[in-house]
Amino acid sequence: MVRRFLTFRRSWPRRRRIEACLGLAIAAGLAALAPADEALSDRRLHRQAPALAKISGAPRASAVCMRSLRPRPINPRDSHDTLSAIRRFHVTRLEWTYGDDAAFIRKVHDLGVEFGGAINAGSYAGPQTPWDWNVIGSEAQRLVPSWMRQWPRPNPWGCANNPEFREGHVRAALAAVQAGADLLHRDEPGQNRWAADWGGCFCRHCLAGFRTWLAEHADQAELEKLGVVDLSSFDYGSYCRSRGAPSGDAFPKWQGDPLLAHFRQFQIDSSVAFNHWWREELNRRVGRPIAVSCNNGARRWTPIELAFDYCIGELRRNHATPARLYAVMQTARSQGRTQSVTMPLDGNDTPESAGWVAVTRRTIATMYALGSHIEMPWDTFLPAPSHRRYFGRPENYADLTAFVRGIADHLDGHSEAFAGGCGVVDKRWERQLPVSLPASDGVFVTIRTRPGDDDAPLVMHLIDWRETPEPFVLTVDRPAFFGAAGLTARLLRPVVPVVPEDHAAAFDSGDYSGLVKTTSLSIDPNGQLRLPSLHPWGVIIFEKLP
Repeated sequence: MVRRFLTFRRSWPRRRRIEACLGLAIAAGLAALAPADEALSDRRLHRQAPALAKISGAPRASAVCMRSLRPRPINPRDSHDTLSAIRRFHVTRLEWTYGDDAAFIRKVHDLGVEFGGAINAGSYAGPQTPWDWNVIGSEAQRLVPSWMRQWPRPNPWGCANNPEFREGHVRAALAAVQAGADLLHRDEPGQNRWAADWGGCFCRHCLAGFRTWLAEHADQAELEKLGVVDLSSFDYGSYCRSRGAPSGDAFPKWQGDPLLAHFRQFQIDSSVAFNHWWREELNRRVGRPIAVSCNNGARRWTPIELAFDYCIGELRRNHATPARLYAVMQTARSQGRTQSVTMPLDGNDTPESAGWVAVTRRTIATMYALGSHIEMPWDTFLPAPSHRRYFGRPENYADLTAFVRGIADHLDGHSEAFAGGCGVVDKRWERQLPVSLPASDGVFVTIRTRPGDDDAPLVMHLIDWRETPEPFVLTVDRPAFFGAAGLTARLLRPVVPVVPEDHAAAFDSGDYSGLVKTTSLSIDPNGQLRLPSLHPWGVIIFEKLP
């Protein structure tokens, strides 16, 4: 049979043999291109929406979060009321709130709101004074964080290696949970690592712990060259003083001690181990896992922060840009976490200035467009030189938070398929963008959808970061949306102005549909849509035609 086939093949005219070879080459080429074609089909927006990570304690996407330093009013002279602010901002989660007032927490729960308690580096429950467990410097001085030194009464700062503080810290956390806290926030998680920046901690527990650490991690030959022969009696504090090492803030800048790097790493390890320990101990005493977030300054993801479930970070005003916020969220996701932020913080501007309110409003919309959260601008600590607390007026922001509540179905369970504009580059779409905004460089856009469902609506968030918003035109790449199928579009926007009675009724009923304005949009054959000016947020719902 083979010989017959070869004889027949030799009888083909030369042209036929060439055509046959070309045909085989084309077929081989098409076969080689098949994976690429398959990859091109994955350029559909739905295929770019990753599965959502399961993050313990993280707020759902449609949550409206707010902090209150403590339940307010604190005293008869306090004009601020936490429960009233919850209603007026449409809050669903009160978090980062200190205290274990069970009666107050019940009132929060009665409003259908989650309560997140708070502890910090000085949270301790027990009979001892801070002198017994505060971090100390090499001269046995009690250390105070640099940013607290202008406060009338600086908070104490516990030592992660002090047994009394460790036990008292667990008691403080336990008290908040027993009072009814659904979860906790841990401010100042750096503990001894941060204290090292002010020259600590040199308490007897740290000195003993450092000896053990050196025995396990340091090179013995190196130690002997430094004169450390007998670790069992080694005192690092005396060692530093004998070599003229400065104390306090100047100590970390000292270059004369090769053991300094070891000491800093020991304090990092102590802080990480402590955060894991007290969380495990709290869970053991409560009998169930307690979700805990921490403050990471909206930028740090070291082993210290990774000891917690997710982060709430204090956001600087000059960091409140779409590109920066996008990068912050990308970093958090790379760690399997999520990142909430505070309102943009500025200690120089006048509260409620038009510019500040505008930036805060854009930041609120942008964080939700990125699938995350921002604490409402209320009872927020402002940095130097202000050093005071800021209480924003709900009427400046309630249209946005009511909008969040009203579009919950388009937020919850959605994952990011695209982000662009305002300097943001989504590397998944370098070849061809699914949407273009040729005349609106100041508009930030994300597209989100339910992962794993190719027929789910596509939710496009548009936030206008321009000082003077104007109408604009955007163009969608139809195949990236629903392939060859047709699609419809409708624009959702917050209802303005804020009418207090309408907002109060929505909070009481839970029905926010009346605070969402809906407009049908037409898409021309070229995929263009004309949009009105946004102040600053609009959401387009794209749906597949049957």
